Amino acid sequence: MQTPVHAGRSTRVFLGRDAELAVLAAALDRGTQGAPRRAPHGDDTTNGHVIMVRGEAGIGKTSLLDAAMRRAYGRRVLQASADVMDRRRTYGILLDAFAPVLTDDDRRLAAVQDKYAVAERLLTIVDAVAVEPTVVVLEDLQWADKSSLALLTRLSHTLEQLPLLIVGSMRSQAPRETPHELDRLLVALSDRDLLTTIELGTLPAETCVAIAECLAGGRISGTLERYVGTAGGNPLFLTEMMRALLRDGAVTIGPRGEARLDAPVGPSPSLAMVMMRHLSHLSSPSRDLLRTAALLGTRFSLSQLRVVVDQPMSVLVPMLQETFAAGFLEDAEQDMLGFRHELIQEVLLQDLPAPVRAELHREIAIRLEAADVSPATVAGHLLQAPTDAPDLPRMLRLAQRTAVSAPETAVELWNRVIDATTSDDPLNTQAVAGLARAALSSGRVVDAADLAAVVLRRDVPPESLAGVTRTLTQSLLLQHRHADARDAADRYAAAEVLEPYDRATHLAFAGWPRMMLGDVDGALRVARDGAAMAAATGNVGAEVIALSLQGQIANCRGDLDAAIVALTDAAAKADRHPSLSTLETFPHALLAVALADAGRTDAIVELLQHSLELAENLGYRTGMLAAHSLGAQARSRTGALSDLAAELDAHGAMVASMDVRLDAPVRGIRAYVVAHQRGPGAALEWSASLDPVPAWSMWGGRGRSWIWQGVSQRQRAAGDDSATFDVLWEGWRELRAVRAEVDAAEIALDLVDLARSVAGVHPSARAAAAQRSREVVDAVATLADRNPDVAHLRATALAVEGVSTDDADLLLEAAGMMATTPRRFEHARVSELAALALPVGHADSRSLAETSLRGYSDVGADHDVIRARAAFRRKGIAVLAPPRARPATGWESLTRTEERIASRVATGATNPEIAANLSVSRRTVETHVSNVLAKLGLRSRTELAVFVSRRLDDVGQDG
Repeated sequence: MQTPVHAGRSTRVFLGRDAELAVLAAALDRGTQGAPRRAPHGDDTTNGHVIMVRGEAGIGKTSLLDAAMRRAYGRRVLQASADVMDRRRTYGILLDAFAPVLTDDDRRLAAVQDKYAVAERLLTIVDAVAVEPTVVVLEDLQWADKSSLALLTRLSHTLEQLPLLIVGSMRSQAPRETPHELDRLLVALSDRDLLTTIELGTLPAETCVAIAECLAGGRISGTLERYVGTAGGNPLFLTEMMRALLRDGAVTIGPRGEARLDAPVGPSPSLAMVMMRHLSHLSSPSRDLLRTAALLGTRFSLSQLRVVVDQPMSVLVPMLQETFAAGFLEDAEQDMLGFRHELIQEVLLQDLPAPVRAELHREIAIRLEAADVSPATVAGHLLQAPTDAPDLPRMLRLAQRTAVSAPETAVELWNRVIDATTSDDPLNTQAVAGLARAALSSGRVVDAADLAAVVLRRDVPPESLAGVTRTLTQSLLLQHRHADARDAADRYAAAEVLEPYDRATHLAFAGWPRMMLGDVDGALRVARDGAAMAAATGNVGAEVIALSLQGQIANCRGDLDAAIVALTDAAAKADRHPSLSTLETFPHALLAVALADAGRTDAIVELLQHSLELAENLGYRTGMLAAHSLGAQARSRTGALSDLAAELDAHGAMVASMDVRLDAPVRGIRAYVVAHQRGPGAALEWSASLDPVPAWSMWGGRGRSWIWQGVSQRQRAAGDDSATFDVLWEGWRELRAVRAEVDAAEIALDLVDLARSVAGVHPSARAAAAQRSREVVDAVATLADRNPDVAHLRATALAVEGVSTDDADLLLEAAGMMATTPRRFEHARVSELAALALPVGHADSRSLAETSLRGYSDVGADHDVIRARAAFRRKGIAVLAPPRARPATGWESLTRTEERIASRVATGATNPEIAANLSVSRRTVETHVSNVLAKLGLRSRTELAVFVSRRLDDVGQDG
């Protein structure tokens, strides 16, 4: 007697992957031994790592990952799959993976804000979830959106620090078919030794037979065994073949338990043929529903499916039940359904002729837009269809709505419009204008200027003209084409074709290129005129531009109270009316610099963070760059050198992908940091990147003194005081000529100290050196008198005069006054000069010398520790227990900030928590943690927690 076998038997059989499962299980086991929050005392630690499972479609990647995750005891598991329809959804796969831990605010941010703000939030979430061992499973990465892949590449820089295991899967494909962003991710991970790849090959014949026997419920041999072999070792193909046979009743079980094939079979089928055979058993309405669902993606929203088919749930439920019972659909999460395997969706789509499929996507886009579905989703469907004339206005509308949240999609839409129209079409002009603005926002200022120029050679629609002219003038300025920017701004400020409101913007902006060209008086005059016109027309953006320029000029000239008033007003207006026009001159970051110059440092970090967040929320990468660039200037005189270097690293990471340049002062600061850490010779690389005679076109605002200090490191490295003095004197004359008094004061102490050295070596130069020193003394004293409440300026004035006149009492007074300011390096410098100026054996010499060495050591100026100690030895000042230069490795190599961060990491604090506690940016904390691990020879935050815990134990045992 033979027993028929029916298709109701389980179709999920996992066999033959023991070796691959062991690799995943071992990685999971390594991650369950503890986490930083638990402050473990054992040796078992976990480091971040990525395992990539590769194989052809249907080879069992998902089954392997499901089996492995069932063993993820003690780990949080977050999981998501990419979808071919999600390639344009910014951070789609990552938002899906972290959906269980997203707040409502996070979801709103992802829906309406800029991709850069979402990126920062996702990294913050990664830090938060990775305080304990966590697995993130990301399937089908060959379909992941570019933004997700780029963010994973960025995460690879700090992944090793976290107890985070990322398990990905991707289809095997030719290298040329691998998305560029995915290839970059894999290379970055491989370079850091963070990648393990599991290649899933076909299953051996005996395993295929075992799977077929599980499905059939009997032993397989003969004809059926040969038929099983036609699946080629692909478990999905094999499973679907067996399901088809079982559904048709073609397999029976004999009296001795053998499975028999009782019906003739044709030639070897394809997987598509098998799938279509399954689909033929569905009712016609259910098949149509599945085809529509396939157009929505591998996973799709039930609410969107209802919109597209325009049917009530009462009609859909029976059809959905049928597709579930047949094994085509399954639950995903929340409102989502999904195909049991992506190949089912692919077969359904392949059954539709390409023109039909395209038209259906267009219909879906129209219906979804009418239902107010996200513009990026609507655009994703519209871009699947050839562009027709009626689509063009919709594409422009969608591009405008996705320009911030999904800029790559917006660019694709604008390019579609351009390709479908001629240059004399107003729609074409609007699209090119959109591309120009997008290029400016992303920091590609050369492209922005070129595209804007193309538009302006045409008959520009009035509604586009104002924006395009602004794009042109700003991109010219950011290319340092200041004369062109000035001329263009003047021309548009007088253009009758523009409304007075828009002309006010150009008039206010026209002052900025004037300042960069050295015409500061002209810049101030234009800024005042622009502010008046802006107020008269109600143009808040123009007011902010004009106020920011007035504040910048006042700051440069040393009118610090006036600068703070103007910039505070500008920042407040920008906060009330946040937009690109109110943020493009960086009022918050400029205010931070002015407050630092005035010695009011309490609010600086918050201002810089706020400036960065505003720029991120608007997708304004140039504003993000400025927050780091101007942030380095604001912190340059008050922080430790390592903290300053961390800020410079954040700037450098951004500027690499942009052609806008705000970094001439930044390169000067970098040279300054390296010179004081390791000596002028080590700073030559940065000094060489600056022009020997810096042109105004590179930077004409506050901070120009840093450029001259950077240039002078070449002469300092050669030990040539006379040549160093000549370089800085040239800078002094240039700065004084434009009344850049604060920048001039920054190099004043160097100048008088070098003048004294030059006069000692070259007696013939003594009179000229004395005359120049007197000029410096008088200028700094005047600046200090104009700002009587700024202690560091008064202290600098006393120190400059003390060095110039060899007056030790003035230097002693200057050291005491500088001690009341946050400028630790300057305090150490003036204390050194005072100690050396006092008579040998003076009671205060030793304490001043020790204060100096301690100050240099605290800020990480190791070169100055060595240099000053040698000077004290020559002077005969015996320093008790002088601080030695910080070692390169070990706990003693850590700076004060690094020690605090290491201690916070040991408590399980995340990077965002540490950043909030120390009032620094999260990027800065990332850099510090990396530096700490490198100095201690550790690889992860867990190892750091163990190290700190043991160190505390050792200290406790030692009493």
